Amino acid sequence: MGTTTELDSDVRKWLKIALTEENLTNFAVTITGTSEKGDGYAGDIIFVFVSGTDKQGKTKEYDLVLKCSKPSAALMESVPVFRKAFVKEAYVYQNVFPVFKEFQISKGIEKPFDSVPKCYGVYSDGFRYVIVLENLKKIGYDLWPKAKPLSREVINIVIKDYAKFHATSVALEEQQPEKFQKLMKHAAEDVMRSFLETSGFLNTFRNCVEEVHELLTDEVKNDILETWLKLKDQVEFILAEMEPGVDDLKVINHGDCWVNNFLYKFENEEKTSVSKVAILDWQISKFTSPVTDLSYFLFAGISKEDIADMDTILRDYHKYFCEYLRRLGSKVADKYTVEKLFDEWRNYGRYGVLFCILPIKSLYTEKEDLPDMAEAADRGEDISESFKFELKDKSGFKNRLRPIVEYAVKNNLI
Repeated sequence: MGTTTELDSDVRKWLKIALTEENLTNFAVTITGTSEKGDGYAGDIIFVFVSGTDKQGKTKEYDLVLKCSKPSAALMESVPVFRKAFVKEAYVYQNVFPVFKEFQISKGIEKPFDSVPKCYGVYSDGFRYVIVLENLKKIGYDLWPKAKPLSREVINIVIKDYAKFHATSVALEEQQPEKFQKLMKHAAEDVMRSFLETSGFLNTFRNCVEEVHELLTDEVKNDILETWLKLKDQVEFILAEMEPGVDDLKVINHGDCWVNNFLYKFENEEKTSVSKVAILDWQISKFTSPVTDLSYFLFAGISKEDIADMDTILRDYHKYFCEYLRRLGSKVADKYTVEKLFDEWRNYGRYGVLFCILPIKSLYTEKEDLPDMAEAADRGEDISESFKFELKDKSGFKNRLRPIVEYAVKNNLI
């Protein structure tokens, strides 16, 4: 990230622009920490404390997280879509969330979807992109313990928030189509597709499918493994071509639903009880089936016990989704049956089956071995090369993937 002096200077420059609306006449910055390897593949995180005064002389203090693009010219040149990803995320924070919140409040919703950190502003000079967010860790939020499957309590909290977010998208499009289409002009771009077109990641996903197949040989029935391997031939379709049908539900989604993109408000030191969630990393958000969010989140974090009860979890999501639609005055709730959700789950649930493999693998790998795309780009390599990292805990990885493979095959997701 550069020397301490250079970083201090850069941070002050970024914040001077990003905090414009806070009307600070003067402020001091203390860098309190930075991200570790593996915390962000395409960006860095800087934690800062800011104190200053506004134009009325009032003292203001902020604990902030600066989400920054990596300072790698090679990375930005070899994968220019990273610029689009940061622009997309900034747009979602500064435009989509405020419009969604205003719409919910106008419908009399006292507790609208707000499970995201506050965004104070952004900075961009065409090379570095910085999004300035509140530091939720200062008020009790934290990551879920590494490699531990999510509890049913947490799953329920997240699918309820996804239901509110997805329902707001549907109701806004239905009732204020012009406002929704204005949002969509900027929010609809498929960053993931653009990313895949400029890298070798399709092969990375194919290799992941093969790796799971090899690890589970002799542990899972042959006919199940043979069907699982067919996923390898579906990679390009799932990642670049799969779109909801004309009669299928479409929403502005989250898109990047693995466990490290959520912070949880823990109510005890043992981290056994959670009251709220904050959803992070909106860079690959797009307009697509809500099943992409559901399947990715669930397969990336679910336990063996809960995957056996997947139908109940999906029915709960449908209940929350339709209840919130009705509160928003939407007529879609009367048309979107639970049978329709299950049909779309069978059609699009493979998205989460494929996407969950790499994130789960990273949870069972030593931190120093995790990928760094900037380092790969600086060496002149395709960035997908950085994801050929060694799996350390093969037993843990297999235990997590085995029930997913069996469920996906038995429920015709492949």
